[in-house]
Amino acid sequence: MLNLKKDAISVMLFILSACLVSGKASGQDNSSVIRKENAPPVKAIFVVHSSYRDIEKFRAFAEQIARLRPFGRIDMYINLTAEKADFEMPEGGSPWHEYAAYDRSLSKFFPDEKIAPFIPEELVNKNRQLLKQKVKIIRDLGLNAGYRANEPHFLPKAFFESYPHLRGPRVDHPRRSLQKEFSPCFHQKETRDMYQHMVNTLFKNVPEINTVHFNMNDAGSGFCWAEWLYSGPNGPVNCKNLNMSERVLNLVNLFKNGAGQTGHDIDIFMWGMFTNSEIDDIISHLPDNCFVRGVEKGNFPPVKNVGGMAWSANPVRGIINPLGILRTLNSNSENMPQRYSLGFSGAYDRGTERLETVEKVVDIIEDYLANPAEEGLVPALQNLQKLCVEWAGEESADRLFEAFVALDEALKLKQATIGGLSTLYWGVSTRQITRPLVIVPERLSPQEEAYFLPHVFNVSLEEARNDYMDIHGGGHNAIPMGAAGHFLSDLKKVYTSMEKITNAPEQKFLDNMAMALRIYSSVVRSCGNFNDAQMIRNRNKEVLSGPVHRPNKIPTWTGDQDLLDFNEIMRDELDNTNELIDLLENGGMDLINHAEDPTLEDTFLLGPDLIENLKQKRKIMLDHWLDIEDYMTSPFK
Repeated sequence: MLNLKKDAISVMLFILSACLVSGKASGQDNSSVIRKENAPPVKAIFVVHSSYRDIEKFRAFAEQIARLRPFGRIDMYINLTAEKADFEMPEGGSPWHEYAAYDRSLSKFFPDEKIAPFIPEELVNKNRQLLKQKVKIIRDLGLNAGYRANEPHFLPKAFFESYPHLRGPRVDHPRRSLQKEFSPCFHQKETRDMYQHMVNTLFKNVPEINTVHFNMNDAGSGFCWAEWLYSGPNGPVNCKNLNMSERVLNLVNLFKNGAGQTGHDIDIFMWGMFTNSEIDDIISHLPDNCFVRGVEKGNFPPVKNVGGMAWSANPVRGIINPLGILRTLNSNSENMPQRYSLGFSGAYDRGTERLETVEKVVDIIEDYLANPAEEGLVPALQNLQKLCVEWAGEESADRLFEAFVALDEALKLKQATIGGLSTLYWGVSTRQITRPLVIVPERLSPQEEAYFLPHVFNVSLEEARNDYMDIHGGGHNAIPMGAAGHFLSDLKKVYTSMEKITNAPEQKFLDNMAMALRIYSSVVRSCGNFNDAQMIRNRNKEVLSGPVHRPNKIPTWTGDQDLLDFNEIMRDELDNTNELIDLLENGGMDLINHAEDPTLEDTFLLGPDLIENLKQKRKIMLDHWLDIEDYMTSPFK
């Protein structure tokens, strides 16, 4: 273990205890490290989520996860859809349908005979083939399975034309969808019979399933008369007065029955858009090993969430927060068995975490479980010191230790101060990464807009074009002007420190993570610039919507301050774009989750021609650099 000087580590611990936003549990004793000598292996349940569609990469991924077998049961989610459900997409596209395009539902794997004619057979076959390939791999490795789905999922319009009496609630989001969608009504016995058949087929093919997870009343699914359906409570009149527990238990019991045929019980976890009163009603009727959580409350048992940052840092992959992982592992939980959720997916099942990153996360978990420590910050820091020696070597261990501590602090500070800044929803689905930052977006030609505007998540073309901070058509989001700068400064300290490490045992991993942090910083920088630019545009809305005009002839050394501020933001974004191009041209594309085929680029997934998009952005910004001078006064004398 790394032997830091006593005064140095004392100072470090003092700073951390004072500054970490949520690192210290109430009443914990951080005065010493107490190891559990000769402690038996921790028995746990690991539920593992990934988005690997390449079967060989999934095999390599599963082999890494299988290292945790000595410590407990491993349930690997196996029902990833093989490709996008294009048949669900309305002509011309629809932003809300992008959410649901990769949804997992029973009907996409084992459709009942009534549903099968309305789901493309080729898609079902591909989904089923991928599932069976994954099941074979986990069987070979002695692992178990998990099933994840959005249910009751909406069904095609043609299905309800044939079976109109089975139509349940409208489940799409009116402010984000360009086509209405309905899920089936579970009050109908015919619906329950269809689903029981699909569930039985699922468990017949995958009896290893121990964990089932549902997303409900969100992103493609919904129960009749749920209070928080996006279009409001709705459904058939004849089931309006049922309690929500009756509706949910209809689905729960189908899965309990299906699992019962395999001779074992299952754990069912349900998350959804439920009100507190609905949650209370559901919980009071749930059978054993069933859990539900709404927006504000629920009965989920404690779960330790561990993984990479491919979701939170989307679209960047290859970043982990070792101290955050260790602190999570060290957190107290009296529930037995211990439950762990291991996540390695990009957003909405687009993209994956890098396999080398998965390996490092498993290294941390495996070492912790083999050598469990008492709860607290000090044990986590001690384990981090040990990790830094293994990854960076004795000479660079202190530097890496300080970098990881600084990264953890930066991420906590971001959550506390600019938690609303999302590199997924701002950077990707609003295309702040690739779109040009200009003063009057309406002046862009259709040709200049063609590469980015169709991918902006918004039902209104006008809002998508003109309001950089209209996120998903749900309102005008913003952070304080200049607020992203503090986080960017903190990130820079981390990656510049990591870049100084040489001859490390894990040099390639550390180099890749430093570059990934630079790319992530670039995306955050774009988000901050577009946020600040929109604030200036909002202040000058009337001027910018008026006619082009020459400035007045009153001498001024400064001109309009907003012109000066906007020019500074434009220049920073231009420089940021150039720096990102350099990073991507020098190996950074492998650190970005992106489509391999240009036709698969969508709202939540960047395309393979990202570098060319950035070069277009740069050109368009320069072509429109002087537009602002048609509306505001530049300095002159």
